[in-house]
Amino acid sequence: MRRCCRLLLFLMVTGVQLRPLGAQASAGATGTSGTAATVPDSVTGRVLNAATGTPVPRALVRLNDRAVLTDHEGKFRFEQNTESAANILITKPGFYASADPSEAGNLFLQAAQLAVPLELRIYPEALLTGRVLGPDGAPLQRILVSAMRSSFDESGHHWSTTAQSQTDVHGNFRLPVPGGSYRIESHYTPQDGATGEAVLPVVVPEGSSSSMPQVIQIRGGDEQHFELRPAVSRIHTVTLTTQGSSGRGFARITAHTRSGSSLMQVNPRTDGALGAMTMELPQGSYVLTAWMNNGESSAEAETTVTVPDHDVSGVVLQFAPIPSIPVELSVDSESAAINNPPQLQQLGLTLQKEEVDIERGDSSIRPTMVRDHSYAFTVPTGNYRLQARMSGSWYIKSVNYGDSDLLQQELVVAPGAAGAPIRVTVSDQTGSLQGAVLVNGSPGVCWIYLISSGPSAQSVFSLRSGTDGSFSSAHLPPGSYQALASERRLSVNFRDPASLAPYSSYVHNVTIEAGDKSTLNLDAAPALAVMP
Repeated sequence: MRRCCRLLLFLMVTGVQLRPLGAQASAGATGTSGTAATVPDSVTGRVLNAATGTPVPRALVRLNDRAVLTDHEGKFRFEQNTESAANILITKPGFYASADPSEAGNLFLQAAQLAVPLELRIYPEALLTGRVLGPDGAPLQRILVSAMRSSFDESGHHWSTTAQSQTDVHGNFRLPVPGGSYRIESHYTPQDGATGEAVLPVVVPEGSSSSMPQVIQIRGGDEQHFELRPAVSRIHTVTLTTQGSSGRGFARITAHTRSGSSLMQVNPRTDGALGAMTMELPQGSYVLTAWMNNGESSAEAETTVTVPDHDVSGVVLQFAPIPSIPVELSVDSESAAINNPPQLQQLGLTLQKEEVDIERGDSSIRPTMVRDHSYAFTVPTGNYRLQARMSGSWYIKSVNYGDSDLLQQELVVAPGAAGAPIRVTVSDQTGSLQGAVLVNGSPGVCWIYLISSGPSAQSVFSLRSGTDGSFSSAHLPPGSYQALASERRLSVNFRDPASLAPYSSYVHNVTIEAGDKSTLNLDAAPALAVMP
């Protein structure tokens, strides 16, 4: 990952907070009248380290097509300014525009904001460093190591690769990342150049395959050092035969260690015999998960294998069709627009696997159109939570699969399950909410999160306030909510009360009734209070 990032940062101006592009600050916040502001002759300010509050020297500040470096006090100045509006950009190696790498780095300011000394805060990178050593303590070089960021948003939990590095001749690695929650993993190396043996993957901290993953917490500006000691083993040939499949199509096979803490993507080869495959695996015990698609249908298989100090044969993959579960849409009888319902694909239906999937950052499954133009989920065995989104004025009122209420229960898919449909009922009987947000006593652009306290296909709704702090939502499902405002986007598990505990003083309860408009005013958690 490049350490020199294109940054546009969280800015604070005396008496007003400025926001990213698309959220323009009001001219009246500078103390001028509401009329057009005079173009300032100069634009001044300073750049601070968001973690320490200290000045950042030699940061490159761009004002449209002009640029200056900050001095030793972090100050900058643009003389002979003629811009009535400008984009502000900052570049500084070792810093990020935001504590959240998904946020854009660009600010658009109008004349009124440019006339006031600007205070720009940039976020220092954190460092995950360490060594990869073999069982005998010898350094392992050219091993790929990744930092995987754990984040939450309205749709749930995600893993994303934030930094990667190969170890040097001394086995060292260095991973610069934004502050946050991470796990470190070394990748599977089928044949190490020095030893000729396979280097198995390692995940730190262990236990990251559970539904509540263990993570490394690190703040911007800090460094944490780790020692990774993967197992090293000779590889042997494993011969497999398949049953229950046509033998056509490419099989994708993943080998998980029996503990579930790490995995390897292996590449099987056909040996010329129908349904037979060979692959190379190190010594050890594994769970093999296989998936095959022959163009018309998909099938899956799972088996266990132990590889001793020699080649193995006689392993059988028993394939079974991956269930296809149809989805049916109906309209609640009390809906006003009963003859004009949304299309199923507009509801953003997904099935989210409850277990953390190390292999895939996004484990969501979406319905696909089948031959009769209806929709169905093709779902491997496992437990899933259904999620959806509002479609205009429509929300999902109920979802049933047999006797299961999928707004309150998981969808449990067993091998061969199919036939019974998922029945989705929608309604347009919604309520609305309006209000205003203050940041440190002043109106500001903030994120507002509405967390459903009851059964809901969309457990979290997010809104943005305007530059005057006001917000509104015309269509919300009836029910009780916890409301939380934050100056910057939050990455927390909104479904876990313990994750929300640090923000308890900012949480308010609100009830939405169908056909009514509720009002709620909020104080927002300031940016520095939620910095990871």
